[in-house]
This record gives sequence, C-alpha cells and structure tokens, in this order.
Amino acid sequence: MEPVEIMVTALGSEGQGIGALPSGKTCFVQGVFPGETCLCSIVSETSKYAVCDAFELINASPDRTAPFRPASEVSGGLPFACLSYEAQLKFKQTRVRDCLTRIGGIDPGLLDGVFKPVLGAEKPFRYRNHMQYAVRDGRAGLLCAKSDELGDYDGKLIEYEIFGKLKNAIEDIFERAPVRLFDGLVLRGSLRTNEVLAELTSSSDQPHEVVIRDAKNYIEATGLFEAFVQTCEKDGFALKGLLFRISPNKTSKRTRSGIRTVIKGDDYYDEIFCGRHMRIKAGSFFQVNTEQAEKLAHKASEACSGASVIYDLYCGCGTLGLAVKQKGQKLLGIEVVPEAIQSAKINRSLALSPEEADECGFICRDVLKTDFSSLIRSGKILPPDCIIVDPPRKGLDIGVVKKLMDLAAPEICYISCDPATLARDLKMLLRDYKIKEITPADLFPNASHVECVVLMLRKNT
Repeated sequence: MEPVEIMVTALGSEGQGIGALPSGKTCFVQGVFPGETCLCSIVSETSKYAVCDAFELINASPDRTAPFRPASEVSGGLPFACLSYEAQLKFKQTRVRDCLTRIGGIDPGLLDGVFKPVLGAEKPFRYRNHMQYAVRDGRAGLLCAKSDELGDYDGKLIEYEIFGKLKNAIEDIFERAPVRLFDGLVLRGSLRTNEVLAELTSSSDQPHEVVIRDAKNYIEATGLFEAFVQTCEKDGFALKGLLFRISPNKTSKRTRSGIRTVIKGDDYYDEIFCGRHMRIKAGSFFQVNTEQAEKLAHKASEACSGASVIYDLYCGCGTLGLAVKQKGQKLLGIEVVPEAIQSAKINRSLALSPEEADECGFICRDVLKTDFSSLIRSGKILPPDCIIVDPPRKGLDIGVVKKLMDLAAPEICYISCDPATLARDLKMLLRDYKIKEITPADLFPNASHVECVVLMLRKNT
C-alpha cells in the first residue's frame, strides 16, 4: 500500500493525532501532534475512520521537544513525552471543557464563570510513587501500546530515581540467573519518608504452593532481597518489604489482587500526605502523584470546611477524607474492598488524635447497595452536609447518582479521573445541583489522563 501523507489538526482523548485521509475520512495517528505532517501507512480501516502508523515526520510542531520516533518503538503510555508541558496543559484544559459541553450538555456561558485553569505540576517529571513494570526476557520496563513487547521510554519523565535503580538491579540478577517465573515488578514508595515497597508478580496457573515455593527459592538463591536493600540504602532509602503476588487472570492483574505473600519485611510503606501520617498497603489505591493529589485534597477541603458530617464514598484507604477532616467534623468512609477499609482504620489512628479518630467511621460496603435512608432513620449514621465521591474511571452508577440526589447534601465534591464519565454524571446531578467550581488537575504529566474536581451546591440550599 502506498504511503499516505497526513496533516494532524487535533488530538484525541488518548493523545493520538487526528487528521484526514485524502478521501476525507478521519484517521488517528499516534505520536504526531497538531500542525505536523507525516507519512503514514494505514493499519486498519472501518467505514467511519482509519488507524495509521506514522514512519516519517515531514514537518515538526514548535511544541515538539524531542525528535520523532514511530509509536511502535515507544512504550509507557506516554503520548505526550515529546510535547511541551504548556501544550499538554492546554490539551487537558480543552479536553475537559469539550466533554462538559458535548457530553454533559453544559452551556459554555455557564462554564465561563466556573471553569478554572488546570492545576499544573511544578515538577512534571519523576512524579510517580507507583510503577508497574512488565518483565520480559530478563528485562523490566513498560509495554508498547496494544502490545506485549517492551519498548523504550525515558524514565526521568515519570519514575522516581530509586525505582530506576531497583529496576536495573533486578535486571542484573535476571542476567546472571535467567528465570521465566516472574512477569512483573511493582514498586511503590515515598520521597517524604524514604521508604520503598517492592512486589514481584507472576501469572502462573500452576498450584500456588508450588509457585510460591519456587519464587522463594529463587529470591533466596540469587540474593535478590539483599540486592534491593543495598540499592535502597545507597540512596538513603529503606526497603520496607518484598512481596510476591500470583495474578493468574486479567481481572486479578487489573485490580492488583490475587494471592499475595510477604517474602520479607512488611506489606506497606508509610507516606506523609497533607501533613498527616498515612500507611499505604500493597494493592491499595493511592494517587500516583503525591504533590498533585494534595491539590485535589485542598479543593475538596473547600467544600468540606463548613460541614459537620462528611461522607467519603469510594474512600479507598481513607487518605482523602482523613486529609480534609477538621477537628469536630464527623467522617464516614465507605469502600467495597475489605483490605482498603482495614488500611483506612489504621490510617485513622496514625493521622488523627484519639479524640478525632473517634469522630471517623469506615464501613466495608458497596456504595450502590448501601441503604443510606435506613441507616439514617435508625440513627446508625447522620445525614451528610458534604459528600466526597472519587469513583473509578467508569464513573458513578446511575443508582449511586440517585442515592446522592436522595441524600440531598448541601454540597458535593466530585473528583473524577475521566472527563467523559464526569460529564455524563453531571448531566444528571445538575437537575438538583448547581456548579460552584470546576478545576482540572494534571496528575499525569506526559500522559493523556486528567483529573478534575467539581464543587457543587444544592439548588434549594
């Protein structure tokens, strides 16, 4: 097939370039930015659009910060790795606003009064406190898009420096002692407490007793734990623990669950978040960008400052609710994952004084299946003055939206990691609520994802 010349005019939701074929059909090209022209080959085509691979850049955008490389060679889910940070923020601001108007049906004139500039990162590099590396043929790294092959990426863009050194240390061990048992390495840690938690993963479907035995034998024989300890100590870090997890299916891999075993040490590391001591356990959710997550918490605290009772729905290990809670306020956190609720109760005792801790309750329950009305009528919980919702990427179930409207809290703080599902949910919530403020926040520099905080007031309040 003959090469096709494409001029990119916009960016898609996943950071891919958008252009048009000579026929006028829309096409998507990864790794090419608006204003750039490239030579492409058509990879796939439907009646509505085509997907192309660019192999040569004819002219470059002034926003490009590094030479062009074909997308098939680049890994890590970092479509903006070669795009200036100012241009990244502009894209994210535009994407949120577009979703709110196009999907949510919100009047652009209304947005003009409540839409705030995106909260950019002061240091848009080496920001991730959590890295999930794939292990392939003795190498640990990030996969290329829609591929099971490792590609190249610039570690300085995302990972803590200590993570890169630990990755190098395990590759040295794999070179000396090749093994096919492990297919992943998860590193988590804090630059404030200088603690690191490491976890090796396997997708083996063999009996787990055998897999765990083989993993322990390999780690012992190669001195892997000791190598990690020494690498950490050279940089002033402490290795809190080394774990091994068996996740034999896609669901357990996606949710970071499965059969988890502590090889040595602990199954957690400690963090300082919004000035409060938090404990982050293996497998539990915590925002990957600590500094930017604190900006989310600051926005949430604006909604909660005058509340007597705060609900924190999808609370995870309780970090957000505990960060915004003030003395005298009652906090109720709800989360469906038992391990997360256990962590939340630990964090309650670590972050707060005994008197304040008594003002917090955490319930292990599915938000959708929680009968708030019955619990309130029975006196088991108090009605909320402010509700924080921080749902997964799929957003709120329509049943949860109805529960929020029935609870009729004077204020809602909705923290979203997907502008499209946020816009869909706001379309329903705005029947009873009005928007006080919408603030995008960049927790993922060099990636296409964007968080958003929406503060809402009940209309009849």
